[in-house]
Amino acid sequence: MTPTTPIKLVVTDVDGTFVTRDKRITPRALAAIAALRQQGVHFTIMSARPPHGVRALIEALDLPGPVGAVNGGALIRGDLSVLETLYLPEAASRDSVAVLRQHGVDAWLFTETQWFLRDPEGAHVDHEAKTLGMPFEVVAEFDAGHYAHALKIVGASHDHALLERLEGELQARLGAAASATRSQSYYLDVTNAAAFKGNGLLGIARLLDVPIEAVLAIGDGVNDISMLRQAGFSVAMGNALDVVKGHATVVTDDNEHEGFAVAMERYVLQNGPEGEQTR
Repeated sequence: MTPTTPIKLVVTDVDGTFVTRDKRITPRALAAIAALRQQGVHFTIMSARPPHGVRALIEALDLPGPVGAVNGGALIRGDLSVLETLYLPEAASRDSVAVLRQHGVDAWLFTETQWFLRDPEGAHVDHEAKTLGMPFEVVAEFDAGHYAHALKIVGASHDHALLERLEGELQARLGAAASATRSQSYYLDVTNAAAFKGNGLLGIARLLDVPIEAVLAIGDGVNDISMLRQAGFSVAMGNALDVVKGHATVVTDDNEHEGFAVAMERYVLQNGPEGEQTR
């Protein structure tokens, strides 16, 4: 199966999709992006990372923007200036932090430019600092100023089953006030209710004046489902959960075996082999 409408915009998730497990961008992926640009196809990323957490990728890929951060809660230019921002309601932020802490999960708070936390030795802090390439600031407690500019609250834990359970419980508590979704098995993200990747994809397509039927989205996580459903053509990674694959038009190889590049070659550049899996 190939797109019925020529693709004019590719929007890709980052972790688990565009980069390998050790956060590398392969030469084949870079070559595919160069080929997209030569054919006049827009390319950008949509990540759960905060704006400053995608700086290194923007620089490495020379992305002019718009780029999606915070699951679409912030659309930014290549210079990190903000085009559109959706803050978390303060009450939802405070409730989320309280619920996470009640279950022994430390909470992080991200604004447009900063990352605040209480325990620098907490679960996955070192890993995330390396991934984002941005420093964190240790605070005794989040204050009104932090909450007023919160784009995302993150619960990080080694107990993946706990986060899976809290995802449902926290979403039920927050209702329409905010969205609680796992971006990884070990991260539970709380964002503005309108800050989901499907909405961010629509915003990027609007800003670039590309019809939605000419957009290809590719991802691997549960938080990618909304953009897979919105795009005219969607690709799930081979390493994605079955529930994610079920919302994609086709399935490519995993992120350790050039799944992103294979998808670009096959469905946009149309110079790759056939034989894809379809939903």
